[in-house]
Amino acid sequence: MKNIRTLILGISVLCGVILSSCTESDPNDTTIPAYIEVSAFKVENTPGNSVSSYEGCFTSDINTVEITVKNDKESCLIGVFELPCRVPVLREGKYDILLKPCIKLNGISATRSSYPFYSDVTIKDVNLVPDSTIVVDTQNVHYMSYTNFLWTEYCEHFVTNPFVPDTGATIVKIIKNNDTVLSDNGCAAIYLSSDQTEFEFVRRDSCTHKNYDALILEMDYWTNVPLEVGLKGKNTSGGAEYTLYGISLYPNQGWQKIYIQLGRLWSNGFSYYPTFKVAFRVSNADGIEGKTYIDNLKLVAYK
Repeated sequence: MKNIRTLILGISVLCGVILSSCTESDPNDTTIPAYIEVSAFKVENTPGNSVSSYEGCFTSDINTVEITVKNDKESCLIGVFELPCRVPVLREGKYDILLKPCIKLNGISATRSSYPFYSDVTIKDVNLVPDSTIVVDTQNVHYMSYTNFLWTEYCEHFVTNPFVPDTGATIVKIIKNNDTVLSDNGCAAIYLSSDQTEFEFVRRDSCTHKNYDALILEMDYWTNVPLEVGLKGKNTSGGAEYTLYGISLYPNQGWQKIYIQLGRLWSNGFSYYPTFKVAFRVSNADGIEGKTYIDNLKLVAYK
C-alpha cells in the first residue's frame, strides 16, 4: 500500500520509451517485437460498492498508460505512453499485461503519474508472438475501495448554496443550459461584469482529514478568465484563517478535466492542520464579461 501511495507524488520521466527494467533476463528474448495496442480507459462505478449515481462522478482525463509485462520468471516495465498507443515488446510467449491508468497532475504534461485512486487492469495469459499485435480495447477502471471522498459536488441543485463569497459582490449559481452543461443536468457558474476585477469564494463547509499521504481535487472547468484553486485554513488551533492558492488555471476553450495536487499546499502552507476549506478565485484584469463554469468536484484522499 505504501508503494502505491507514493506514486501520486512521482513523475513519469521516460514517457514513450522502452525501459530495460526487467527483474531478470530471458534467454528466449526475441529481436523481433510483438506489439501491444492500447486504446483508452473509462471510469465506472466500483463493483459492489457504487460511489455515485451521477454521470459526472466518472469524468476523467486518462491520457497515458504505464505498461508492464510479467510472468513467473520476470516482471518488465515497458514504459509510459500517451494514449492511444502501439508499443513494441521484445518478449515472446505467455505473459500477463499490467496496465496502470495515468493522469497529468495539475494539468502539466511533465507530471504524468499513475493515479492510485483508479484500479489497474491485468490481462492474463497473453501470448506474445513476434510481429503480431495484441489489441486492447477500452478498459473499464474504477475508484479503489480505499478512496476517501472528502467532498463531492455535482452542481445539480443547491438546497443551500455550498459556495459562499469570500471577497467580491457576486454569487455562484446553478445553470441548466444544455449548451453549457457538461454532464447530468447542471453546473455551477460564476459571472463577472466588465468592472469586476476579482471574486473569491470558498466551500461553505470545512473538510476534516488527518491522513497525510495525498490530497487531490478533481474538477471539470471552463473559463474565459484566470481561475485559481487553493485552500483556506490555519496552521494552529489558535491561529487566524488565511487563504493560499496552489494553482492558476488559464482561460480555455470548452470543458477540461484537471487533477489538482493540494497535498503539498496543505503541508507547506497549513502544516497539515486537519480542518480546511477549498478556495477559488477568478480574476478579470482585462475588464471583460467573465464567465467561469465548474462541475464534478471531488476532493479525494486515502481513508
